[in-house]
Amino acid sequence: MKLWRVNFLSFRIVKGLIFGVIVFAFSQLNAQNSLPQRQLDNMTQNYTLSNVDSLSIDKRLYHVSSFLESAFLSEKDSLIYKGLRQKTWLLSKAKQYDSAIVYSNQLYDLARQNRDTFFITNALTKLGLYNKKNNDLAESFKYYNEGFKISRISNDKVKMGRNLLQMANIQTSLGDYSGSKTTAIDGVTYLEGTSDLRNLAGLYHIISVANLEQKNYKEAFKYNVQALALGKDSISKNTIGIKNMLIFKNTKALILANQGSYQTAITILETLALNTIVQQDKREYSRVLSNLGYIQWLEKKDNKNSETILLTARKIRKEIHDVQGLIGSNMYLTKYYLDKDKTKALEYAETAYQNAKKWNSLTSILKALGYIFELREATNKEAKEFKQIHTELREANQSNREIYAVTRYENDKLTNENLILKAETARKERQQVIYLFSTLFVFLIGGVVFYLYRQRLRREKIREVYNAEARISKKLHDELANDVYQVMMQMQNDQNDPGVLDKLEEIYNTTRDISREHNSFKTGEEYATELNGMLSSYSTNGTKIIIKDIDEINWQAINPEKKIIVHRTLQELMVNMKKHSHAELVAITFKKTPKGVVITYADTGVGVAAEEIIYSNGLQNTENRIKTIGGSFIFDSAKGKGFKAKINFPN
Repeated sequence: MKLWRVNFLSFRIVKGLIFGVIVFAFSQLNAQNSLPQRQLDNMTQNYTLSNVDSLSIDKRLYHVSSFLESAFLSEKDSLIYKGLRQKTWLLSKAKQYDSAIVYSNQLYDLARQNRDTFFITNALTKLGLYNKKNNDLAESFKYYNEGFKISRISNDKVKMGRNLLQMANIQTSLGDYSGSKTTAIDGVTYLEGTSDLRNLAGLYHIISVANLEQKNYKEAFKYNVQALALGKDSISKNTIGIKNMLIFKNTKALILANQGSYQTAITILETLALNTIVQQDKREYSRVLSNLGYIQWLEKKDNKNSETILLTARKIRKEIHDVQGLIGSNMYLTKYYLDKDKTKALEYAETAYQNAKKWNSLTSILKALGYIFELREATNKEAKEFKQIHTELREANQSNREIYAVTRYENDKLTNENLILKAETARKERQQVIYLFSTLFVFLIGGVVFYLYRQRLRREKIREVYNAEARISKKLHDELANDVYQVMMQMQNDQNDPGVLDKLEEIYNTTRDISREHNSFKTGEEYATELNGMLSSYSTNGTKIIIKDIDEINWQAINPEKKIIVHRTLQELMVNMKKHSHAELVAITFKKTPKGVVITYADTGVGVAAEEIIYSNGLQNTENRIKTIGGSFIFDSAKGKGFKAKINFPN
């Protein structure tokens, strides 16, 4: 009896999602300006055309190959991933499985190089699928097993269950029903409790098929009921979910037929044959007809209708080149004619043998050879082949069992390690609680220290304000109060004394200088204008101020703190000039250098002796200010030779 196997993994991406991903990926690439716009547009067009269903597969492959070529030139891994995934899918669609495997290996190598777990598992799944379609079941099993191991490390139970489903399907194809049942049961343990009901139903179906082939019909029926129940819960409007339910019903009919309930099985298959979804898929329709014709013959050996149905199913399979299906049809017809017409039976057995060799199905080759031996004397060559195939099949199943046995051992070991790890984690969590409280205590102490430090700074700031007010008060007393008192005395002695007006003007200028020393200024876009204004304000009839290249400096690139220090430093120099130098000419030059800004000050005043400079509080304060911004203050002066200073600071 022909059984249906369920393959739930699909590599076809929903079109709407594809185009959304394309637009996002290329917009991100464009935003980075990493590729010329023309090349970017060309890549986008090629990828889009590779998704157009109305184009032939060859044209779509041409477009994705062009896209992939540009992706490799761009050295953008995200684009190379996209191109390789699309090309492998199209090659599979074109049934060019050898090429699909080659490009899937490229995807796998790139993902391993980047240690990208997502694309590693994606590549392994592709390699498993394409090797399976290419009838290299041993290779396919190996890749699905690798995918299972990686998913186990990341504890992705859904992917673990899906990989085990594929592995169990392969073991069923190879006739290793004990192995497939063990693998599927392991898969159930991972998918139970998840939302992936469809693949869980598939695992129950594999267990059901394994029990059916082992003639354990009671267990087969029990798991088939579970598969149908889950399939009903997971069914949706998509065709895959509906087809899976039809597959489960087909298996139910075969189980019932093996239990002797032929009429119930026939009713199920007749209902399936009338289903529009089954009729639209010739491969599945011919499978239902083939099973229906065979079970009708089992119920009634002289049922001529069964022969017609079996031949119709075989004809459909021949028309659509369904080699795997033809194996089943020819085997059914061999059984049908076995007691009626041995010549026809042998003919169909030999055809089944040729189909099985073409499909590289070892189990089917053995079954076909068994009937050939029964119907005629086997040649020495055929006998050797039978023995060889039997050995190969046994070795393949043994190899698969050993591969997964090691993985199961590793899995059990990992489970034990996880238990130890949990105990260790609990111990570490206790330590972390202690560390947490210790850290909180340290932060608390740190917070208190920081608060006290802030309070100290606040007090120092208050003291600075007080000292500044005291200096201003002293200036007002020393420089203004005495002068005002002198004017008052002059006016009391002689109100018409002409010196009174001159003294009042001097008081006004002194007041203006004090205000200018302590007023605020802007550090934004208007900084250069304000600085220029401040320097120019010291110009009088007896003193000429020359300011050169102040606008050549990019003041916007200099932070406000540096601007304040530059302003105060130059103001200090100008005040000193006004009070002590009596210079007729002052030149201030601004120069931009690769490392910063250089300001040169020079006047033609009386100068100052070196020992007086050393003990000058004003100049010492100026030098300290410049040092705080990583700069330097160099001055040069001598009695009667004026005063020079060079200010240098990084911008």
